[in-house]
Amino acid sequence: MGAVVVASAASVLVSAAPAAAQSPPPAPETIALGDWQLAPALQVRTRGEYWRDPVDVGGGVDATGSVGPRVRNAGGFLERSRLGVAADRGALHVQLTLQDARAWGVPSPSATLGGSDGRLASFGAYEAFLEVHSSAARPSFVRVGRQAVVWGDGRLLGNADWSATARTLDAARAHLSLGTWDFELLATVLATTRPMGSAFGDTSGFAQGGAQLYAAQVAWTLDPLLVVQGFAFAKVARTGGGGSDPSRGFGNALSEGETYTGALRVGGDSKGWRYAVEGAYQIGNAKRIGASGADRQAYAAAAYVQKTLERLVLTPAVRLGAAYASGDDGSGDYKQFDPILPDVHAFHGAMDIFAWSNVVEGNVRLTLQPLPDTTLGVEYRYARLQEPKGEWLNAYLVGVGRVSSNTSAELGHEIDGVVTWTPLPPLDIVLGYSAFVAGDGARTLLAAQARGAPQANGTYAPSSLTHYGYLQATVRVP
Repeated sequence: MGAVVVASAASVLVSAAPAAAQSPPPAPETIALGDWQLAPALQVRTRGEYWRDPVDVGGGVDATGSVGPRVRNAGGFLERSRLGVAADRGALHVQLTLQDARAWGVPSPSATLGGSDGRLASFGAYEAFLEVHSSAARPSFVRVGRQAVVWGDGRLLGNADWSATARTLDAARAHLSLGTWDFELLATVLATTRPMGSAFGDTSGFAQGGAQLYAAQVAWTLDPLLVVQGFAFAKVARTGGGGSDPSRGFGNALSEGETYTGALRVGGDSKGWRYAVEGAYQIGNAKRIGASGADRQAYAAAAYVQKTLERLVLTPAVRLGAAYASGDDGSGDYKQFDPILPDVHAFHGAMDIFAWSNVVEGNVRLTLQPLPDTTLGVEYRYARLQEPKGEWLNAYLVGVGRVSSNTSAELGHEIDGVVTWTPLPPLDIVLGYSAFVAGDGARTLLAAQARGAPQANGTYAPSSLTHYGYLQATVRVP
């Protein structure tokens, strides 16, 4: 009898051993340090890009009439690394994330990536904030410091994570959750006041009030498929210095004045459906437009609906979208819509050559999942200027061109293709290609910016086709 018991016990142990070996306990994601819980995180991203005949690079005509050289080929390699740690003790949360972002071939971490000085490296704090929060499932909190902020879909306030450095704000936020309601207040400094004083080594130069953004949000969650959000933004800019440029350019309009924006969004995400409808109206003033400034009157609307058919082969998902935003016609009130701090690479194409400003566009997207770790997507977009005489902006709100005598609104057609592969849970690889076929309006604006082949009569003939390709790899831990 004893032998039988021993044999049975041995058999149980032997059969259990492989199961234990196949299902090891999950590794802890936090580290105890006294009364604190620390959660480290790491992200490394590398992306190579190539442009052929970019619409927003090269050429250009300055105030003296000088023309920059044409650029046929552009691009390079970008790398971004983040190392962060979150520390929690009761109601207190502290986050510190360091980020190094640079183009290959820029070894010194002392410049500003994409800055006006043309240097292409950045090292510093991506996140650095303190937070005190409640213990509820949907906590209320007060957070102060550098932080990533996304409201709604990010059309008016987003993180722009696709960009080289992404966007974080030096801000104070207060969030209150009450049942199905959420309320939030935000205040951030976009540009510092000057001079700041001798303690900062800043004692001269034009006196500037800088730029600040104040915002409020209220959200009512009736159902996962019905979330109503209201937004209010007040942007105050006093960064114009002593300049006297009276042009109606978008950048000039932003440099001095107040912009007040109200927006309403209705959306949802559940049962394979995802949708959102958003509208915004803008008033205020642009003090550097014209000889005595101009009032602001601008508006915008956008919508999309997506359905994922999970029970069909390849799990197809179809998405339809449209966007509209006013542009300035060169007279009276300034009418070009300002999307404030928008996301990029999300709603206006992979090429980032359109923005939610002076645009009318429609798009359709199809994604398929042939393998559990692979997704294929293709998207078509047709875009026009809402006001032909207004400014064409790219997704980073940089002016592509503006011609006050332009009569053609057609910008053109964009086709995006993308393959996403996740061979390992921490690793994502994305391969994409896009083509833009320029319409008459786009060609007029590009010719005015000398982005084309010079002709014998002194004009320029832009390329009718722009290509963009990229390959990106991202590793995240945990």
